[in-house]
Amino acid sequence: MTQTNAAIHELSKLLETGDEAQRCYSARAITEAKITTVTPALNACLYHQDPDVVADAATALATVCAGDLDSLADVAINHPDSDARLAALSALTKQYDNEKPRVVEILTKFALGRDADDDWGLSGGWDDWWDLQLTAVQLLSSIQTEKQVDLFSELFIELLEQEQDPEPELELALYRALVDFKPTILLQHWATARKMKQRRLARAFATSASSTAINHMAACLHCDDVEIKKIAIKALSTYGSEQALSLYLNDIIQCLSDCDAGVQEAAKSALHQLNQLDVLTSTELIRFIESAPNSSLPNLILLLSRHDDLTKADMLLLQEYLTHADSNIKIAAISFFSQLSKKQIFSYSEHYLAALNSCLTAIQDHQLPLYQRAQLLRQLSQFKQHAHLSFPVLKALLENEETDVALRQSALEAITSETNEDSLKWLKQLLLGLASQEDTIAITQVDAVDVENNSKPEKTAGRIKLEALLAEHGDKFPEDQGFDTAPVSTLAAIQQSNIEATLLSADDKPDDQTLLEMFDDLDDEFTAYSNIVRDHLDTSENLALNRKKIARLPQTDSKLLAIRALGHSNTESAAGLLIEAMLGATPKEQHELFQALTNIAKHHDYKVLRNGIGAAGYTLHYGDPLCKQSAAQFLSHMPLNKALPILLVGADDENEHVRVCCLTALKEQLERKRLLQRHQQQTCDIIAKKIHDPAGGVRKLALQILAKIDLSKYLPALIELAVSDQESNVIAAPLFFTKQQESLAILTDNIAEYNDHRQPLAIQLAGRLLAFTA
Repeated sequence: MTQTNAAIHELSKLLETGDEAQRCYSARAITEAKITTVTPALNACLYHQDPDVVADAATALATVCAGDLDSLADVAINHPDSDARLAALSALTKQYDNEKPRVVEILTKFALGRDADDDWGLSGGWDDWWDLQLTAVQLLSSIQTEKQVDLFSELFIELLEQEQDPEPELELALYRALVDFKPTILLQHWATARKMKQRRLARAFATSASSTAINHMAACLHCDDVEIKKIAIKALSTYGSEQALSLYLNDIIQCLSDCDAGVQEAAKSALHQLNQLDVLTSTELIRFIESAPNSSLPNLILLLSRHDDLTKADMLLLQEYLTHADSNIKIAAISFFSQLSKKQIFSYSEHYLAALNSCLTAIQDHQLPLYQRAQLLRQLSQFKQHAHLSFPVLKALLENEETDVALRQSALEAITSETNEDSLKWLKQLLLGLASQEDTIAITQVDAVDVENNSKPEKTAGRIKLEALLAEHGDKFPEDQGFDTAPVSTLAAIQQSNIEATLLSADDKPDDQTLLEMFDDLDDEFTAYSNIVRDHLDTSENLALNRKKIARLPQTDSKLLAIRALGHSNTESAAGLLIEAMLGATPKEQHELFQALTNIAKHHDYKVLRNGIGAAGYTLHYGDPLCKQSAAQFLSHMPLNKALPILLVGADDENEHVRVCCLTALKEQLERKRLLQRHQQQTCDIIAKKIHDPAGGVRKLALQILAKIDLSKYLPALIELAVSDQESNVIAAPLFFTKQQESLAILTDNIAEYNDHRQPLAIQLAGRLLAFTA
């Protein structure tokens, strides 16, 4: 007996003699493996008292197109649980070829629905019967579709006519059942249907590739309902034939200038799917642009970027949109000019420069929404040789403390996309500080007499008044008391409030005192209300203090934003600058630096990146957990022989997330590179210990790495892990595929012995392994 047969025999025994859980898990394993030799055991389970066992057994029989027809019919008609009935109906349908009349009879009974006083013997909720009716209709429809013969259309038409207000899902199922065989009936319904019913009919037509359906979908392109238009466009792009393409292609192109943005996007996507975007000539697009409504102009203008045959007149037309009142149109025009080829830039340099200036002007327009200004800043990066004009604008934006973080991030990305001498010097100063200064600083000697004379400025009236106030109250507070900035904690706010209360003029009254005096002037009928407010004022202790608190959102430092921007530049000089910035970086900056370097390393193999391996090694020894994680991600793109010892150190870190990151990096390395023979034993010894790690993610990664390096040696231990840990169990079967028979042998010997959570996991693993031979 082969190990495959032995495993199947073990599953069959559990189906016959196991408890409810064992039978359910075994039936599911048989379903996954599509095993056909255990039909008798599955038939016996159809009469088990647990409805879950019945449902799982019926599902397994449906998968292998087998099962006792009488038993399945009995379950479908009489079982009190709806899930068991639904599974039995599916299994019955698979035997249509063997027993047509009986299968059709049972399905038709359910498809016709029930009388109001007939609960069909169900024990579940009120809608169980409705699920059975819907499923029966769908199963009959599937038979008809598979056979490509009109078998049940009369039944479906009858159901449509007898249902005054059918459930939308049932109605849609009936439409889909009829669309390929009785499309004229659906067209008659279309003529009198309301909007929602027309949408359901459109969805039904959209599933059919028949000429009637395609022609109707083409007609729907002229419908007033935008949802139906989108359904029709998608259907034509999916089922439209090349022969009929010419009949509706122009209508889809016309939808590019539709008033609804969703229809425009659907048309653009359809043309792309049909490989017809290149068929659109620049002349056609310009004609559309000249007559299209404003809402469709952005899409049409962006489509022009695919063409390089535009004339001077076309460029003049598009340049007019650079000053359009609609910001979306203006941004689209700027985007078009930013994507011009070098040849076009040379020919139309005046228009290109106008677009660049328009972009810079719009960036400084505070009336534009924040997201559009950020979009324009990102668009600026697409312009070639923009640094000379853009850097002064971007620098002013970055030096303004009120500039939003999103704008500063986009501005820094624009600066790093193309640098000149000034912008590079500014970036170095931002990242490296004083270390970026290469020249000596000139110092001018000043006479002591001049310093003494200049150090005594003339007192102003305000200063004299302030000194008098401090002289009067200064003895009440320590000399270092005072607040130059808004308080940053509750205690600081209380302390400041106490000082302000002491310095409060006798003429000033607290807000709550003024409020109490107002209550005294109210009529007696408001006494109850005023008493409630007085109580609130008493219990709040100091409402004025709460009103004075200032909430401040954290602002990301420009240096961190510059690091992120350099990570997107993908240039070797950017990588070198990031490596240089490692020296003296704070933990937060180190984290961002490794993230930026990782982003560059994903796309480029610059040698300068390897200068960061030492910093990564130091970080994995002494850094904080977050820095260690980002350093591990960086090492996943470095040479394996240099990264391996550092990652193995991180695999023993006390922090779970660091261990996961290091093992993930090692796994990614092994997927691309081969581990040297001399490194295998030590690596396996360290990773093998991770099988017993308390963190599930670490155990799962250890399973993948050991299976990759030496599956034969560690197979028993890895199978024990797979049947003990749910996370590892899910991914284990493909990893054990090369040792399928050995794995099945171990599982077969132990499944019956397991008496805890390992047994269901072992059954699942056996089913997945058997599925490879199905």
